[in-house]
Amino acid sequence: MRTSRHSSPLMTSPLMTRAGFLKAAAQTASAVVLTSALPAFAATPALAVRPIPRSTTGERLPVIGLGTRDMSRADAKAVSGQGDVIATLLSSGAKIIDTAASYTGGESEAIIGEALAKTSSRGKAFIATKFAEHGKENGLRSIETSFRQLRTEMIDLMFIHNMVDIPTQLPTLEDFKARGKFRYIGISDTSDRQDELIKSLDRLDFIEFAYAADSREAEKRLLPAALDKGVACLIALPLGRGRALEAVKGKEVPAWAREELGVDSFAQLLLKFVIGHPAVTAAIPSTLDPKHMAEDLAAGRGAIPDAKQRAKIAAIWENA
Repeated sequence: MRTSRHSSPLMTSPLMTRAGFLKAAAQTASAVVLTSALPAFAATPALAVRPIPRSTTGERLPVIGLGTRDMSRADAKAVSGQGDVIATLLSSGAKIIDTAASYTGGESEAIIGEALAKTSSRGKAFIATKFAEHGKENGLRSIETSFRQLRTEMIDLMFIHNMVDIPTQLPTLEDFKARGKFRYIGISDTSDRQDELIKSLDRLDFIEFAYAADSREAEKRLLPAALDKGVACLIALPLGRGRALEAVKGKEVPAWAREELGVDSFAQLLLKFVIGHPAVTAAIPSTLDPKHMAEDLAAGRGAIPDAKQRAKIAAIWENA
């Protein structure tokens, strides 16, 4: 929720190397830039996609997804609107829906499960969820509840949330993955304890963490380590916990950003910054508003910023 406010021919090997991933990411960016240069009568560019480095099938994901930490059953109208957000996401060709057992006491998972079942669109979605429990039995109970609330027999991605009891829970995740109940596994955390995530990279398919133009600690070690190890990165809080938008409130998006990157808002510029990093698989901004969802998805189309452009974007918040 806001506080203020191409598809490419990419393929990947079963376990992508750092060099291979960088080359693939560069090809993706080039494809998106070329698409954005088409005449005005051309079709709207598709969402850019990135490979899942440890996929054995060459699977790719669109670079913008949906965070659902605020989804709740506050009232019937709110639930209906949240279904519209999911529909907006999926109709665009995007697919990542990120939730957690703890989000609004499990209501987020249940709303997602209901929305996907009602529209028979489970096959279009890539569901990522999380649990944070101490002890094996508590972890198993939470996992089974997630399956039930999401109304699915297979979860695309399961995270150990906030790095809770990794020694106990990671073997459980590995077991569920081996049995085909989870397609991918990972660990999430939005604090500054990034060394703990780095320690587990060899056993993970994904990590999820906070990263934004005004919060760049992950650039020092975590993002390079994930790129080197071939671990996919989902970015939580890519709009900077609302601080980044508040810092530029009342200002105009720079002309160069409109001309070179095709953005219409600072929210889109922030998302462009995040997905411009070669280690990032997708950004997952959280919203309950279909209009904001459509705005966010537009950031995944057209030009993706190169290193020089990303530096210019970062400077906006450094000087704000």
